[in-house]
Parts: sequence; C-alpha cells; structure tokens
Amino acid sequence: MSQQPLTDTRMWVVLVTDGAVVSYPPEIYRSLSRAVLEAERWAWLSAGEGLVEVDRPFDDRWTVGERDIRLVETDPREAIVTPWVGTYWTRDGAPDPEAVILDGEIDARKWVREPTRGSLEEPRIFDTPWSSAAVYVVRGEEEYAVAHLAKVVA
Repeated sequence: MSQQPLTDTRMWVVLVTDGAVVSYPPEIYRSLSRAVLEAERWAWLSAGEGLVEVDRPFDDRWTVGERDIRLVETDPREAIVTPWVGTYWTRDGAPDPEAVILDGEIDARKWVREPTRGSLEEPRIFDTPWSSAAVYVVRGEEEYAVAHLAKVVA
C-alpha cells in the first residue's frame, strides 16, 4: 500500500516536549479539531490522567510540570510522502522554528546540518533511523537542531 502525499495547505503538528527534548514522535493532523483533541489527550495522560493540574499558558499550549504539549500550525507548501518534523532550540531554550515539515529523511538530515546556524565549530551529530540531531555551540551556548520522523494521524 503506497502512502498518500501530504498536499494540504494547512496541517497541525502536535509536539510533546520535555524542556528542549521532543519526548514522543511528532504527530501531524489534517484537522484542527482532531489535533486539539489529541493534544488535550497528551496533556491529560501527562498529568497522570488528571492527578496533576494542566496549565494553559496560552492557546495551543498545555503544560504539565516540565512537559509541554505544543500545537503548531504548519504549511508544507508541497506534496510530501514521508514527513519529518524539524525544531530548532535556541540558546534561551525557545523553539525557533517550532515545527517545520521536511520532505523525508535526506531533507531532514540536511536541514539539521545546515551551516547557517551561527556556530564556528562543527556540530555534534546524532542520527537514528527515526531522528537526526545536531548540537551547535553559538557564542559559548548550545543550540539544538532536531528532526523526527512524524506520524500522520488524521
């Protein structure tokens, strides 16, 4: 069975993060209502099925302790058969970009290794079949480019 390429102009990525670490494979949704439902489910599960309070610091974010569930609207702009999701964590711990859709493993590994990150040193690279990461030292502080094979859920 062949996969249908992602061709929609709007999709939503659910990222479950713990600090600057993506804790679970990113999920891509074609429906906003389904993405919100699943983000809320991640928050509820992360809260021990309701035992811990879930904070809502702003729309599209649920926080449980150090864990964040992020809902990010994306626009892939082209047909993508095997999507990966890239996130870049800046020195201050903020994701910028928070989620970018990448076209397959080769594109993801290339994006992680982009030389425009501002580092004067070669990055430390970590690859698995499901992810690629690079650690850059910029002005004495670490920044992280990570890409994960995504799940297209709905």
